[in-house]
Amino acid sequence: MSPSKGDDPRQRAVLVLGAGRSGTSIVTRAIQATGVHLGNDFKPPSRKNPTGFFEDAALLRLSKRLRRTLGLRPGSLRLLDDSVWTRPEIMPYYDEFAATIKERFSHAPIWGFKYGRTMRLLPFWVRLFEQMDISPSYVMPVRNPLSVARSRARLDSHRGDQQNSDLEWLVNVVPYFEMLRGRPLVVVDYDKLMSNPVEQLERMTTRLDLPLNDKTREEIDIFATSFLKRGLQHTHFSIDELKNADNINVLVRNAYAWLDQLASDDIQPTANSLWDAWDEINSDVRALAPIFDRMDTLNRKLRHAQWNPFSVIPAARDLARRLIRG
Repeated sequence: MSPSKGDDPRQRAVLVLGAGRSGTSIVTRAIQATGVHLGNDFKPPSRKNPTGFFEDAALLRLSKRLRRTLGLRPGSLRLLDDSVWTRPEIMPYYDEFAATIKERFSHAPIWGFKYGRTMRLLPFWVRLFEQMDISPSYVMPVRNPLSVARSRARLDSHRGDQQNSDLEWLVNVVPYFEMLRGRPLVVVDYDKLMSNPVEQLERMTTRLDLPLNDKTREEIDIFATSFLKRGLQHTHFSIDELKNADNINVLVRNAYAWLDQLASDDIQPTANSLWDAWDEINSDVRALAPIFDRMDTLNRKLRHAQWNPFSVIPAARDLARRLIRG
């Protein structure tokens, strides 16, 4: 159980982290059932998420602007240098986020927010919470990377390729996870949530030190019996299937194995063995930074060529122009 917040007068915030296609939206709806205020102006549902995203629209717009200012596309692999969080172009965002949070959530003792790239922006949020004197807690949904790739492939075949999906998973999960050490944290397995929603929501309330009363029990029951529907879970792979898969990135396999233990309560977030192992995984991911930079550059050129065929190679462009002129 996390340290008690009963004697802490500060406002609390719950950030939902994790890689895309890992059940982040469903888990965000789950924390709403436990009494965490999410606001009342959400990004609307879409084909990507027909049950809804549960993302505050104003904070979502700011988060996307911040991501673009940092030069990150949704599928970018580039790792960020620690200095970016205090660059002149980033500093005004702290005031903008703070003003939006006060406007949207000042009345809420505990509020929450989810955006699919929040883990990539985590140092910004940690600094922001310190400036605003807000006490943060963190929820990290995890899902077997085999399922993550299958789910992503339904939307984008390139990003859903297992090797590509694994790299995207790595940069969205590993680099800043160590910042959660010593913080209230609960790791939630998507498949466990789908099969035992009441048990997992009660587990979340315990881990986050949220009140479990008649009202929250009623909301948890509504979530479990009315919100969750058949068809939301298209695949279900075991940890053994992941370990035996030939096409899984070894760093993904190792990192997910630790997160799976956290989600199963086989280890606690205070375990030194977890953080010692994660430090090695993080170092290995950081060592790939030049390769990630190069892959982003090549992907950007490829997209530009797809949208602008005259730029593929100068010779082809010149030939096309001559043919057009006749």
